[in-house]
Amino acid sequence: MSTKQTLTPEDWINAAFKLLTSSGPKAIRVDFLCRELGVTKGSFYWHFADLAGLQAAMVEHWRRVATSDVIASMTSPDLTPRDLFIRFIENILHVSPGEFGGPMTEVAIRHWAAGDETVQSVVRNADNERLAFLTLQMRGAGLTGPEARSRATLIYATLVGLKQLTGEPALPRMDIPGFVDAMLSPATLAAPAPVIEPRLETL
Repeated sequence: MSTKQTLTPEDWINAAFKLLTSSGPKAIRVDFLCRELGVTKGSFYWHFADLAGLQAAMVEHWRRVATSDVIASMTSPDLTPRDLFIRFIENILHVSPGEFGGPMTEVAIRHWAAGDETVQSVVRNADNERLAFLTLQMRGAGLTGPEARSRATLIYATLVGLKQLTGEPALPRMDIPGFVDAMLSPATLAAPAPVIEPRLETL
């Protein structure tokens, strides 16, 4: 059996994420966690002052791993704008099954945020950080002004939507390179519709 000395805060966070993704935010309870890890409540309070402390650590961990760390990994000067966008999308979409709740973690976090203002604030900050990063990269790729922001928003909205569809067996795998190529293509103006002159019928 694990003890309070052998378990780490990350073990508790990991167990809490598994409960969150499998059963929702109401399942994040000290007694459920202790049963999951095979320890007593004393072990929990060795690492966290209370349940709120664990929950704060959970959402901060998610924000760091799913946002700050992903953005930090994009700083290589060897990446072209196209390669950067492809890597960013892949890193956001493809989460290891054993990694702090697995691929459904972000969906579960957003569901949690809908009923918790503290979690909602962290999610909003992560959204803003990601969108600002994508907009900056769009500008680096040659798009300017509202166009850069609009395309960054479209990419991000697509990412959030795809995360919601994680696990759908009928969903075809996204062509990420093709999607990125479309987003980086210069905007083209539609040809104006031909003007049709009214005809005056002769009597």
